[in-house]
Amino acid sequence: MFTRLFAMNRTKPSILLALLAAVAAALAGCDAHSTPFKFNADGEVAHYNKVATEIEAPIISNCPSDAAIACQSPDLIGPESNPEYINLKLEEAMQMALARNRVLQDLGGTVLRQPANARTIHGPAITDTDPRYGVEAALSEFDAIFSEKFDYQRNNRLLNNVFFGGGTRDLIQDTDTFQSQLSKRTANGAELAFRHNTVYDHNNSPGNLFPSAWDTNFEMSFRQPLLQGAGVEYNRIAGPNGTPGNMNGVLLARVNTDISIAEFEAGVRDLVSNVENAYWDLYFAYRDLDAKIAARDEALDSWRRTHALFERGRQGGEAEKEAEAREQYFHFQQEVQNAWAGRLVGGTETNNGSGGGTLRANGGVRVAERRLRMILGLPISDGKLIRPGR
Repeated sequence: MFTRLFAMNRTKPSILLALLAAVAAALAGCDAHSTPFKFNADGEVAHYNKVATEIEAPIISNCPSDAAIACQSPDLIGPESNPEYINLKLEEAMQMALARNRVLQDLGGTVLRQPANARTIHGPAITDTDPRYGVEAALSEFDAIFSEKFDYQRNNRLLNNVFFGGGTRDLIQDTDTFQSQLSKRTANGAELAFRHNTVYDHNNSPGNLFPSAWDTNFEMSFRQPLLQGAGVEYNRIAGPNGTPGNMNGVLLARVNTDISIAEFEAGVRDLVSNVENAYWDLYFAYRDLDAKIAARDEALDSWRRTHALFERGRQGGEAEKEAEAREQYFHFQQEVQNAWAGRLVGGTETNNGSGGGTLRANGGVRVAERRLRMILGLPISDGKLIRPGR
């Protein structure tokens, strides 16, 4: 067998090699699957393997946003320096948050964790104009519909009976059907329709007076369901084409829009609540910083007096008392630094488990100030510090 193949394909060794490889793979059985065979690996298959295993990265615009352009590098000022402050009233903070936020921000990071559940100013409009479940989509079921249909057939039939072929046993026929229709669904489920039908027939039957003929007619129809689909209430709730589990009436679409509006109003309410929470958190952080600076200064004076007595060797300046006063000072200094820079703890926010009127301090001016900037939609750093003021 191989001798005959070689004789037949003497001038085409590549085809012979391919046939031999295929026979060898078939005879190998299950072992052939351990090493995949790639015919013409340097051609199209290699290109396919390269494209199929290539990891594609999305093309992201390199143009930064306005907020990123306005943001400056964070400053390293301390509490004893004199930074430039922005005295911000609570009413101004509310107006700024409502004017700058298209996506209703929150202090818990829901926008980052679950972007699909984030509320935006476009939410009610998106729900109302949904092409499947929106109000306009539900109302479109009752719109007048104009449709056209055209069918063409080519028949070539050999018949056993001459009668069915109109005098011929080899019937060759061309048929066309054209229909135009204007239909309208009413509120109680009835369907009104006006149709124009044209039928064309061309065949080789010897019994025809003419080889082709046209038949045109007009129809008017009125269909009224008596059980399912009947009644104004059913069509307003379920819709003309509603089925169990898939209802899309006008009333349901309007309820979905009302729900979206209510969710948006709840999001605005939470945004206003979070703005006030962040504002008073920042106010508390400043007051807490002032108190800890005062405590540190008192501890510094106490340490200086004890250290002076320690250097003179007088009573009250013992080594253990001097060390205790020094440790007390550094402890308050640490508290001042933490009150200024802040710690990564949860602050006061909506739906965080705290009751109404409670305050959960975040322990830092800079942290509270950045949280307030985030909820207001401001750049995270612009060289100034926001300070609650009148």
